[in-house]
Amino acid sequence: MSRKSKGCNQSEHAKEILTKAKTVGDFKQAQAIVLPLEYGFSIEQTASNIGVSKGWHVVCVHNL
Repeated sequence: MSRKSKGCNQSEHAKEILTKAKTVGDFKQAQAIVLPLEYGFSIEQTASNIGVSKGWHVVCVHNL
Protein backbone atom coordinates (compact mmCIF):
# COMPACT_ATOMS: atom_id res chain seq x y z
CA MET A 1 0.00 0.00 0.00
CA SER A 2 1.38 3.40 -0.94
CA ARG A 3 1.59 6.23 1.54
CA LYS A 4 -0.62 9.33 1.35
CA SER A 5 0.97 12.31 -0.35
CA LYS A 6 2.05 15.18 1.87
CA GLY A 7 1.49 17.75 -0.88
CA CYS A 8 -2.28 17.99 -0.64
CA ASN A 9 -2.04 21.35 1.08
CA GLN A 10 0.22 22.63 -1.72
CA SER A 11 -2.11 21.56 -4.52
CA GLU A 12 -4.24 24.71 -4.61
CA HIS A 13 -1.19 26.97 -4.46
CA ALA A 14 0.46 25.01 -7.28
CA LYS A 15 -2.68 25.22 -9.44
CA GLU A 16 -2.68 28.98 -8.97
CA ILE A 17 0.97 29.16 -10.02
CA LEU A 18 0.17 27.07 -13.14
CA THR A 19 -2.27 29.72 -14.32
CA LYS A 20 -0.04 32.69 -13.42
CA ALA A 21 3.44 31.34 -14.16
CA LYS A 22 5.67 33.83 -15.95
CA THR A 23 8.69 31.58 -16.35
CA VAL A 24 9.14 28.02 -17.53
CA GLY A 25 10.80 27.20 -14.21
CA ASP A 26 7.75 28.33 -12.25
CA PHE A 27 5.47 26.34 -14.54
CA LYS A 28 7.55 23.16 -14.20
CA GLN A 29 7.75 23.57 -10.45
CA ALA A 30 3.96 23.79 -10.22
CA GLN A 31 3.59 20.79 -12.53
CA ALA A 32 5.87 18.82 -10.22
CA ILE A 33 3.21 19.24 -7.52
CA VAL A 34 0.02 19.00 -9.56
CA LEU A 35 0.75 15.97 -11.76
CA PRO A 36 1.30 13.46 -8.94
CA LEU A 37 -1.55 14.77 -6.80
CA GLU A 38 -4.18 15.18 -9.50
CA TYR A 39 -3.22 12.37 -11.88
CA GLY A 40 -1.32 9.90 -9.70
CA PHE A 41 1.97 10.18 -11.60
CA SER A 42 5.06 8.65 -10.01
CA ILE A 43 8.22 10.71 -9.49
CA GLU A 44 9.73 9.12 -12.59
CA GLN A 45 6.65 9.81 -14.73
CA THR A 46 6.39 13.40 -13.54
CA ALA A 47 10.07 14.11 -14.14
CA SER A 48 9.90 12.57 -17.61
CA ASN A 49 6.76 14.50 -18.57
CA ILE A 50 8.07 17.88 -17.48
CA GLY A 51 11.54 17.22 -18.87
CA VAL A 52 13.65 17.23 -15.70
CA SER A 53 15.61 14.74 -13.63
CA LYS A 54 14.11 12.91 -10.66
CA GLY A 55 16.42 14.85 -8.36
CA TRP A 56 15.27 18.20 -9.75
CA HIS A 57 11.66 17.13 -9.30
CA VAL A 58 12.23 16.35 -5.61
CA VAL A 59 13.95 19.70 -5.05
CA CYS A 60 11.05 21.53 -6.76
CA VAL A 61 8.45 19.85 -4.58
CA HIS A 62 10.29 20.84 -1.42
CA ASN A 63 10.90 24.43 -2.55
CA LEU A 64 7.39 25.39 -3.62
